[in-house]
Amino acid sequence: TISDPYIPIYGNKCIGLRFGTLDMHGLPKEPTWTSMEETVERGAESIRLATAVNWEIGDTVVIASTSYNGRESDRRNIINIDRGDPNKPVLYFDEPLEFRHYAEIYEIGTDEPRDFIDMRAEVGVVTRNVKY
Repeated sequence: TISDPYIPIYGNKCIGLRFGTLDMHGLPKEPTWTSMEETVERGAESIRLATAVNWEIGDTVVIASTSYNGRESDRRNIINIDRGDPNKPVLYFDEPLEFRHYAEIYEIGTDEPRDFIDMRAEVGVVTRNVKY
């Protein structure tokens, strides 16, 4: 709050360190983002990822917008993870998705090698486990 003590040079609401080293450790979230494997419609309660992740139940993810409106992203908490296919896990959410999220890869041209346009929605984990 505004009434918190003000520390000269650093201000307030900070971690200040002078003439020392600060190490912060936590379990790395790997990868921090990936893509969806398949398109999901509005109201979906799960998504399949395109790659393996070490994310956990309780983590929060953001699914990027794939529409013309960049504000159509969804932020959801993971309540279950199906790792039946460990390279393409399925995340289950606490609430249905508010928006449709597109996930396709287009092959273009006829010359070899073929060119591709990856149109899959990005999914990023926003949970960090360094706590104070």
